[in-house]
Amino acid sequence: MSRMKDVLLDVRALFTTNLAYKTLALVFALMMWVWVQSEQVVEDRARVRLEWKLPDGLMLVEPQLETATVTVEGVQAFVRAVRQTDLSILVDLSRAKEGEVSLDLSERPVAGMPSQVRVASVSPSTLKVQLDRVLKRRVNVVAATRGEPAEGFRVSKLIVQPDRVELAGPSSVLRSLTEVATDAVDLSGLREDAEFQVGLAVRKGQLVPTQAARFAVEVKIEAIVQQRAFDSVPVLLRDAEGFGTSSPNVRVTLAGPVERLNAINPEEVSVVVHVPEGWSNAMGEARRGRGEGLRYEVVQPAGEAVSVVDVVPERIKVERR
Repeated sequence: MSRMKDVLLDVRALFTTNLAYKTLALVFALMMWVWVQSEQVVEDRARVRLEWKLPDGLMLVEPQLETATVTVEGVQAFVRAVRQTDLSILVDLSRAKEGEVSLDLSERPVAGMPSQVRVASVSPSTLKVQLDRVLKRRVNVVAATRGEPAEGFRVSKLIVQPDRVELAGPSSVLRSLTEVATDAVDLSGLREDAEFQVGLAVRKGQLVPTQAARFAVEVKIEAIVQQRAFDSVPVLLRDAEGFGTSSPNVRVTLAGPVERLNAINPEEVSVVVHVPEGWSNAMGEARRGRGEGLRYEVVQPAGEAVSVVDVVPERIKVERR
């Protein structure tokens, strides 16, 4: 027990003896660590904006590169600050001529770079660009789409307003262009007409509308019309006591929107024969339609959305029993 006590006293003495000197040594060690960290040379990467200055009447054939990557070296404290700095490289082509131009970005100064930091490299270090004359031309505007309308529906018409636009761009690109597409409008699940406000789907920096360009794309949706045949449709006689028919069942073909046709239960379809009051003939043939006389009509639950294509047999014989 006494041995353990002696050990604890020795440990206590280790922390309390010459406390002032030990504190001073700790402070000195921390200062040395901070100094080493602040003077340590490190390497890092940062993004830098490319600011283009082009000749009057000329523009780049391909969209201009907007940023480059610089590798920098320097004291850690300054290098860390580079990422929060707005850096840029001026690409001055104001005196360049039409045609291909070679650029060496590594030779151009980086604006905003702290003097304590050195630029080790730029990526890409070299560029080749093509300058071309600026051409203006009016072209047609067509609607671009994605997705499909709901099942049973289709696009009947796409209307773009305005349907023409004036573009400015490199003559080598624009002179053969006859139309330009809008941003894609989403048709997914549409069941009715719709209108969208969109811009143009052009490559940024290559083709530019000469004025603010927003376009209305009107989408016309219609139901897909198909036919469906119903066999063994029962023939019913209304208010015709004492009469019968030699055609108890017929075949009926209906036409209409797919969605409405598919919803019809065959048991809901029938043919009703109307026998005029006081009709005294022993036998006759009922025809489909409305009006006076011996006639019949097709009864189905879809109403006017669905029409009758034909009934087989076309004439239904009615006879007195």
